[in-house]
Amino acid sequence: MKCLKTFSYILIFLTIVTSMLTYSVQLGSVVGSKQEAILIDFSINVDGGALHLWNRALKHGENYVFILRINSYGGYLSVADRIVSDIVENNLECYTWIPPGGYAVSAAAMISLACKRIFMGSGSVIGDAIPSPPDPKTVEYVASRFKALAERMFGRNENLTKVAELMVREGKTLTSEEAVSIGFASKAETLNDLENMLNISITKTLTPDIWDRFVSLISLPLISEILLTAGILLIIVEVLTTGFQGYAIAGILLIALALYGMNIISPNIFALILMLSGLTLLAVEIYTPGFGVFGLSGVVLLAIGVGYQLYLTPPHIVSEPVYAVLGGLACLMAFAGFIAIKGAEAMRKKRVSIEQLLVGSIGIAKTDIHETIPGVVYVLNEDWTAYSIKDVIPAGSRVRVVRIEGLKLYVEKVEEKK
Repeated sequence: MKCLKTFSYILIFLTIVTSMLTYSVQLGSVVGSKQEAILIDFSINVDGGALHLWNRALKHGENYVFILRINSYGGYLSVADRIVSDIVENNLECYTWIPPGGYAVSAAAMISLACKRIFMGSGSVIGDAIPSPPDPKTVEYVASRFKALAERMFGRNENLTKVAELMVREGKTLTSEEAVSIGFASKAETLNDLENMLNISITKTLTPDIWDRFVSLISLPLISEILLTAGILLIIVEVLTTGFQGYAIAGILLIALALYGMNIISPNIFALILMLSGLTLLAVEIYTPGFGVFGLSGVVLLAIGVGYQLYLTPPHIVSEPVYAVLGGLACLMAFAGFIAIKGAEAMRKKRVSIEQLLVGSIGIAKTDIHETIPGVVYVLNEDWTAYSIKDVIPAGSRVRVVRIEGLKLYVEKVEEKK
């Protein structure tokens, strides 16, 4: 009995020790694990290109912590508003880091305030968000926007909220030392400092690419308005020019670029316009002899449109079945294109008319053929109504077709060689 009691104590002790070890391992794994983060390099004006960069980041999903490395003089209020709305409405875990010597000015400062915390390196600055032009209504709106974002970040700290508001009303700017000293920002010299302070691991980095820079360029009002004007002018030229010259396609593309730069049409619509323009040019090439500029341009535009649409699609969605379907559709399109080309070639071939076939053909008179009374001749394996152009042609004589009027043949007798 005593041995059984001792064994029970040992069993209880081992159970407690095992439970404690298991809990400590689990706790250690939880404490030691770091959440994945994505670093977005906002070393770009806050314009269409920045919005395109931001949308690329959102495609990776909301499971990441977003680190905005901001080094920008600002840009357009409308773009900043859209980025801020995405952060606030989706409650994204987002942090701003202004690197040493960096700057977050104007609209970039507004985006910085939308995040949960601001980190700044030595020599960096934030602020100076007076709208341009400083229209009173716009100033009031932006100041209210800054105040609301500061209240979200700093809670009931009226001093920090007032500082954020003064960035709009008076152009107040804070250095990193000033911002850290009043609690507006935290100190972080390097990304490693940031990772340690937030217990995160930066696993992805997005930087502005060529397309982001290009979108930034065409989003400038001066550029987009000129593109729109030039596109309309090219369509007018196409209407006033005899035959299809391709100006309309170029005009449509310029208008699409302008509207895309103005954020009026979405990237998906822009990609669709590229593909449709490419198909139109290919259709023109199919019905035009030779493989010229229309066909080459069509292939290029179609490839760019498909490639850009793939570029817009989130990476985790483009799986093996998607590629299989795309491959099947590509084969179907290639087959349809082949049929269209062959059909166009057949249509382009000159067809020989009935008149060309009959005139000069030799036949047999099945009845007497008079000049005014119709008879019957057998020509090209068919019976035809015929008239003689001279004298009566006896039945059984060989005749030659001289001309045709409707379905009536005018024939002459073929003299037999002796």
